[in-house]
Amino acid sequence: MNIVELLSSTVERLPDNPAIHFKNEILTYKELHQKVFQAAAALRSLGVKESTNVALMMSNRPEYIITYFALLANGATVVPINPLFKEQEVTYILNDSESEFLIIEELSRQVIENVRHQFQSIKEIIYYGDQELSGYLNWKELLQHSPSSQPVQRKSMDTAQIIYTSGTTGNPKGAMISHSNLNWMAITSAVFSEIKPGDRILCVLPLFHAYAKLQGFLSPISHGATIYLEERFEPVSILDSIASHKITVFLGVPTMYAMFVQSPNITELDFSNLRIAGSGGASIPVEIIEKANRLMGVEIAEGYGMTESTVMLTATPASAEKKHGSVGLPLPGVDLKIIDPEGNTIPPKAVGEIVFRGPNAMKGYYKKPQETENTIKNGWLYTGDLAYQDEDGYIFIVDRKKDLIIRGGYNVYPREIEEILYTHREVVECAVIGRPDPLLGEKIVAYIVTKTSQNEKDLQDFCKEKLVHYKVPDYISFIDQLPKSGTGKILKTALKKQDKNFA
Repeated sequence: MNIVELLSSTVERLPDNPAIHFKNEILTYKELHQKVFQAAAALRSLGVKESTNVALMMSNRPEYIITYFALLANGATVVPINPLFKEQEVTYILNDSESEFLIIEELSRQVIENVRHQFQSIKEIIYYGDQELSGYLNWKELLQHSPSSQPVQRKSMDTAQIIYTSGTTGNPKGAMISHSNLNWMAITSAVFSEIKPGDRILCVLPLFHAYAKLQGFLSPISHGATIYLEERFEPVSILDSIASHKITVFLGVPTMYAMFVQSPNITELDFSNLRIAGSGGASIPVEIIEKANRLMGVEIAEGYGMTESTVMLTATPASAEKKHGSVGLPLPGVDLKIIDPEGNTIPPKAVGEIVFRGPNAMKGYYKKPQETENTIKNGWLYTGDLAYQDEDGYIFIVDRKKDLIIRGGYNVYPREIEEILYTHREVVECAVIGRPDPLLGEKIVAYIVTKTSQNEKDLQDFCKEKLVHYKVPDYISFIDQLPKSGTGKILKTALKKQDKNFA
């Protein structure tokens, strides 16, 4: 089944229901469907067909959703890219994914101009904007084409999207997510959250993010809900939107709720229509949960997952008991267990690694068989996350085995920052760790051994030129030498203890 059939099914049932509300624009399901297949026809005329990898690098706007479905309707594979990524990040993903087409907007154009000569497989770059630019195809002209017929039939295990994630070592990896993964997850999460026609779902999460795709539009569309799409997060205006649009479902990350409870207008607004406030991306402090519950009148429902699990592994059912500190229950149909280092299942309250198998497990990493084998063993996907399960089956995340930093809901991988720092002329050695922060969850600390100069601003400016803003170290700490093991390995555990003492 092609995931686009979810949209087609909803159009048959609810053609005149509002699908997307963006600024002053409203698209019904019928209008959305028409625009999707107009774009699909034009893209196919350019050579976008079955198994063509197409990179999508746009910010939050209806055209993102239209283009996403249009690509899938043609049987293509979508490669989402953060439109704020810098040259090195974009070039790596485009080349590694073997993308043949790239769709961008003005926000990313200068970055693309700087490095387009390095792209190894890109045939055409499609530009969304009002200008007619030499060397680019204009996206808006695509909608002048006639609608195509039915979506291309895809096998359930055909790859629908490749989403780049990364461990703490090596380059980013492209997780291959199938049509079956997306279809199962969209329907399951909607049922789990009791999404229904008439629900108003506010999505301010960036659409390139896997969480936003699933919860922000795939799941709502599967059940005929209305998506209220926002361009960017600003706490006061988003709270106003939740109240004024009578939003019933809000999807956020812990940082958003931390900012909400500090917003001056939160006590003046009516949130009586809000029945679900979801949170993912990182654990949310109990203090923030309690404040948000009190001020917004709704209990925050936490979930847990990762790109490799098609976003979700656990969630808190809409009508179930919510336990503070828990990320909810395993999704129905997912086998999840917590194991010790020998692979044995451990009893409730004992801490171990989460492993799982089920219809949400990724196919593997694109062109990386060894990394796939290291992650999926005997059919079980090893998450690298430590947790325990209570007697009622609720999951509590304890820590992450990997050195992943989660800053404001974004995954930040220390190795990537370290690689950039090592290219600076003054850096001899470096190590990047996360420091707990009440607002962002974690902030980024870079410990650096330099040759002579110790200029914090110079190093931060250097990183700003090479990295998207949320990956730039919040703190630079100069050190004479990094703690190491007997084999010369840098000991980040020792650094974290030291940082805790001096934070």
